[in-house]
Amino acid sequence: MELKPISHFYNKRIYVIPDYQRGYSWKTKQIYDLLNDLKHANQLESDHYTGTITIHKQDQDELIGMTKYSMYHLVDGQQRFTTITLILNYLLKKLGSQPDYAEEVKEKTANYIINKGTYLFRYEIDQVSQNYFHSVILEHQSLSSPDENLYTFNLKNAKRDIAEYFKQPHAKDKELEYLMAIENRLMFNEYIVNTTGDIGVVFETMNNRGIGLSDLEIVKNRLLFLATKIKIEAEEHRTKQVVDNINQKWAIILRNLTLPHQTLDENSFLNNHWTIYYGWTKDNQAKDQILNKIFTIEQMVKDPLKMQKDIETYANSLAVTSLHWRFINYPAEKQAFKEVDNNNLRNKIKKAFEKLNRLNNSTVRPLLLSFIGLMSKKPNDLLEIAQLAEVFSFRLFSMNRKRSDTGKADIYRNCSDWHNDYTNDEMIAHAKFYLAWYIDNHGDWDRFEYEINELFDSSKKQGYYSWVGLSYFLYEYEEYLRKNQDSKLSYDFASKKTKSVEHIIPQAYQEFWENEMEAIKDDEKEVKRCLHSLGNLLLITTDKNSSLRNSSYENKQKQYYYGSFSEIEIADNNNEWNPTSVANREVELLKFIKKNWKTEDWFQDKYPNPYYQSQEEDITDEIDDDLTEE
Repeated sequence: MELKPISHFYNKRIYVIPDYQRGYSWKTKQIYDLLNDLKHANQLESDHYTGTITIHKQDQDELIGMTKYSMYHLVDGQQRFTTITLILNYLLKKLGSQPDYAEEVKEKTANYIINKGTYLFRYEIDQVSQNYFHSVILEHQSLSSPDENLYTFNLKNAKRDIAEYFKQPHAKDKELEYLMAIENRLMFNEYIVNTTGDIGVVFETMNNRGIGLSDLEIVKNRLLFLATKIKIEAEEHRTKQVVDNINQKWAIILRNLTLPHQTLDENSFLNNHWTIYYGWTKDNQAKDQILNKIFTIEQMVKDPLKMQKDIETYANSLAVTSLHWRFINYPAEKQAFKEVDNNNLRNKIKKAFEKLNRLNNSTVRPLLLSFIGLMSKKPNDLLEIAQLAEVFSFRLFSMNRKRSDTGKADIYRNCSDWHNDYTNDEMIAHAKFYLAWYIDNHGDWDRFEYEINELFDSSKKQGYYSWVGLSYFLYEYEEYLRKNQDSKLSYDFASKKTKSVEHIIPQAYQEFWENEMEAIKDDEKEVKRCLHSLGNLLLITTDKNSSLRNSSYENKQKQYYYGSFSEIEIADNNNEWNPTSVANREVELLKFIKKNWKTEDWFQDKYPNPYYQSQEEDITDEIDDDLTEE
């Protein structure tokens, strides 16, 4: 296959990143690798092979002046192509400031970037990326929207990285050399696919040859591949409809999985969706089942009409569920749970899901996904399920340090049935019973006390300061004190324990706290029990310097009045601080745990098994060594 220079690709062509592709994601390393390839190509005076650019010609053309330009979708190679465009734009702007090159730069800008007001490289993915790319990155129009997302963040960083690269001694003032390298040294293969369906065929083959794609991408390509192979008499027109539907649904999926500052893990979404869509078994592997059991050539040959319907149903389900997955993972978003009409109830649901995100327990994710449709039909039940899931997650894994797979097998194997009939009152009651059973049987207070004693007895641990649930608990207590007032700190800061959690009596207490510690200072165990007591640990708003952290209570108290609600509570209620104060506060905080997470309740009294008479062995309480966390 003949290798082609960049000039071949910018010859009366317009390139568009289609909306079923993800946005720009290259980081500094990939950008610098490409720039260094240009440097080495110049040094060696040799061509550099830059890979294959796969494109799909569109039916429409576009007139620029009196010249017809062909429109192409960039199917593969968009990261490289986008980066080359960014580099070209930087080089041309730098060279354009030099009078000797001004006219030629205008000509090249019209060849590569923008010609008579028409952009030659565009984003169809979303208007946010499109507007940002043309205004902030290429600087050829005024910014018309303040909106940003993860992809605009990556583009902004790429623009900065390129500018920083050319400040380095080996590249400084060598813009012309790098421009020449792009135009004369970079060589590409070109592959043009004839139809959208052929894209799936191409990537199906590429994947088998080891080119890395996410599982979600691999599944999409399998669906496209099968859709183009289905031959049903008098139904030929349906093939294009099915292919277009797949691409439309994937555009929705990728948008929903892209949060402002991160992309949700595609494989995790695929696995959780498959659990509720198809079902779960102990050896469950979503990708394997999808590619080797359900969406296969053999199944398609056996019943092509059924395969066609199955593909559409599955793609549609993925698209709908991707929005639900977004709500679960990003409940703070303004539009999250918008199907809940009552604003007060909606805010409670969002708050419950924010707590679940802070706990980050994967066991309850497919359960929540199974019932999230209740937001439009029975939102009170959705709220109750989310609140039970929070108690389940905190008591089992934060308080009692249970294995991460505790309850997973039982919950996962029921999710498909729950999802398929999620508005059924018995199904809702069944899910609540499962959470209640595990709370009662694995979230007991005695186990919590045992775990805390272990943290004090171990020479490698520091009592409550080593407790995995400390940051979450202190933040929940802070929220309890805050009530309806404005928040003074974020959970992101609160979760950074070394910065956000202060020992009121400092670990280095000898300089300012000798009198307060006099009665116990000779008892090493008592000192440890006091210093790392829950009562001595305080959530603070700023990372105070070490001198303040180790200072006297008199100095600390003055600062606490301007701190978190937890700090203010200490300052208001205590004019002195000593081991007795620590012990008294721990008692009160433990009472808060008992009340807030209802440790003295028997949850199955309120949430009994609705199928008790018909299912004698409803819960297996199985823990399997092969069961791993997503």
